[in-house]
Amino acid sequence: MAQFISVDKETRDLICIGNTSKHNMKVQLSVMNGCNYYTIRSVPSLVTLHKGEACEFEIFITPLCSCQINDKVADIALDITSGQQTTTSVTVNVTTEKSTKLNYRKLEESSQIGEGSFGVVYKGIFRGNTVAIKKMKISGEQDDDLMMEFKNEVNMLDKFRSEYIVHFYGAVFIPTKLCMVTEFAQYGSLQDLIKHKNSNDVDIKFRVKILLDASHGIKYLHENGILHRDIKPDNILVVSLNVDDKVNAKLTDFGSARNVNLLMTNMTFTKGIGTPVYMAPEILKKDKYK
Repeated sequence: MAQFISVDKETRDLICIGNTSKHNMKVQLSVMNGCNYYTIRSVPSLVTLHKGEACEFEIFITPLCSCQINDKVADIALDITSGQQTTTSVTVNVTTEKSTKLNYRKLEESSQIGEGSFGVVYKGIFRGNTVAIKKMKISGEQDDDLMMEFKNEVNMLDKFRSEYIVHFYGAVFIPTKLCMVTEFAQYGSLQDLIKHKNSNDVDIKFRVKILLDASHGIKYLHENGILHRDIKPDNILVVSLNVDDKVNAKLTDFGSARNVNLLMTNMTFTKGIGTPVYMAPEILKKDKYK
């Protein structure tokens, strides 16, 4: 098997098993079922081997996230004449390529730093980096809509490559562990800054720099055919208070973002998307897209 295998793709390997006994044998491979970070299967499921015969078993592994798989496949052989059963094992040891589909066992949660209708945000560690872990609340009648929004945000973040967009490490897609992992902004959002800082503590140069950085992020999105649709202080993260740093603020929260071409097929602004107090007049009036 290859040194590094792909995530979400089935990888095939062969195991050759021979009958060196004096009797006919029934042979089957027993593989793990119910594992939530990879699937494994074998073909054929059961064979009868006469004396001196051998059979090639195909082993198919599909990793569901970036992980290291170290497991055993049981080789169960039944002597048809004596009824005696023997079991040996074959070791499966393989590592996947790195991807943005993360193994939840590699995430370390610490303190809760936020909560909303979507779920809870925790500060944590991933591969030695301080991160924000956004755990989703998926339950009840809105499951499908929330899952679609989650997948949309993950797909958006996975494509973005801009220093003015929050860095995306990846997401966990296991239903009971659903979350996305992004860089941690130690100063919180612009809304946090507005709430906790006095006006005199934030000079005009820094205020302008925050707006410029947010504008750079919006420009990047628009150049790539994306509308954010929910620009507001809560969705602008402050990553530095030093106005001389290249980047002080980054855009986040892309659950409402959409591709412009997709929106043009509808032509009108979607009802209920965005935050009313920060909406442009044309959105509130449900005007046509230009």
